Amino acid sequence: MEITRLRSKAPAPDPDEVVLSPMDRRIERRWWTPQRMAMVLGGAALVAALGYVYVRYGLSRTLTVGSERLTVSRVSYDTFHEYIPITGNVVPLTTVYLDAVEGGQVTEVFVEEGVVVEAGTPLVKLKNTGLQLEVIGREAQLTEQLNFLTSTELNFEQSRLNRQRELLEIEYQLVLTERYFTQRRPLVDTGGTTQTEIDDLEDKLVYYQGLKEAVQEAQAVDARFQGTQMKSLREALDAMNANLDIARQNLDDLTIIAPISGQLTLLEANVGESKAPGVRIGQIDQVNAFKVTALIDEFYLARIIIGQRATVDIAGDEYLLEISKVYPGVQNRQFEVDLEFIGAAPQSIRRGQTLRMRLEIGQPADTLVLANGPFYEDAGGQWVFVLAPSGDYAERRNIRLGRRNPEGIEVLDGLDDGESVITSSYSNFMNFDRIQFQD
Repeated sequence: MEITRLRSKAPAPDPDEVVLSPMDRRIERRWWTPQRMAMVLGGAALVAALGYVYVRYGLSRTLTVGSERLTVSRVSYDTFHEYIPITGNVVPLTTVYLDAVEGGQVTEVFVEEGVVVEAGTPLVKLKNTGLQLEVIGREAQLTEQLNFLTSTELNFEQSRLNRQRELLEIEYQLVLTERYFTQRRPLVDTGGTTQTEIDDLEDKLVYYQGLKEAVQEAQAVDARFQGTQMKSLREALDAMNANLDIARQNLDDLTIIAPISGQLTLLEANVGESKAPGVRIGQIDQVNAFKVTALIDEFYLARIIIGQRATVDIAGDEYLLEISKVYPGVQNRQFEVDLEFIGAAPQSIRRGQTLRMRLEIGQPADTLVLANGPFYEDAGGQWVFVLAPSGDYAERRNIRLGRRNPEGIEVLDGLDDGESVITSSYSNFMNFDRIQFQD
């Protein structure tokens, strides 16, 4: 088989093709021209800006509100005072209550309620027949006891004298017998007396000696017994005297007198009225001397001590008070304290007046302070909305707060001096990270 090879024709020259001479040099075209680079960089910047805007505003939760609805406060360095507000009532510094000790029937009322009385002034007189009869009976018993004591002392003295007389008689007989014995004993040898008589005299001496010892022992026993019995009788007599003194004091207490000088703010007694024992009849308050009683939440019980001070504003003047007593009992989740004025109490206060005071419970400190507001309860003091320097928006920021009083809060971390914070309620902003202000 024959194979025929065909020679291909050369392509026709392109009329648009540039014909180069041996002296010409080909220049390569560059793709990254300055114009293209500028376009790429501009596009990248645009994409970055769009991405930032998306991340910044598209992903963050933003709420637009009117600025007039918000309260803004400025963070600043100031002296922070830790105190709590308390409300107290003005009461007399000293109050004395008048009670019917034994009770009885009112026979006389010497003064009227509301007057100022001096100490020792009779106020009310009561009558108690039973108490009077009791005093008479005790006096009769005391008299009887005195007579018995006197009679017993007389009997004891007579017994002592009898014992003494008996002892003297025995000693006298003993002396006579000893003398006769001494005279008769030498006569035995001469026959002037018998041995029997001498033996009888010796026995008589022994008898008198023993009788003397017995009488002396009886005398000592009588003395001890008489001393014990007389001591018991005198103790019983002293007890009766003490009881009689008490009964007489109770009888004297039927006339109720003013124990201190002051105002008789309560008197419940009418002539003819019967008062049971222990019933309150009146009350005397010390004049121009007041204290303040206040109730405090039990949360502060461990932080309240005697000596802490409080301030109160009365008629434009500030007065200082000091805790003088802390009552440990807690009722209705509150405990009571007494506060006394340091220095003179204001002349304008009256018994029963209500005072609103600031009680210091911590030491003052110079620190960053933020105004207190509803935001604290909403955010728990963990974060706040801080205004941007431009003032167009506010962003959420975590912070750390310390002590708190009704006016301000101690700032520990997260805020700087001069920054502004939204301190109104966050109840509508809890789920947002940014607040955009609307003009």
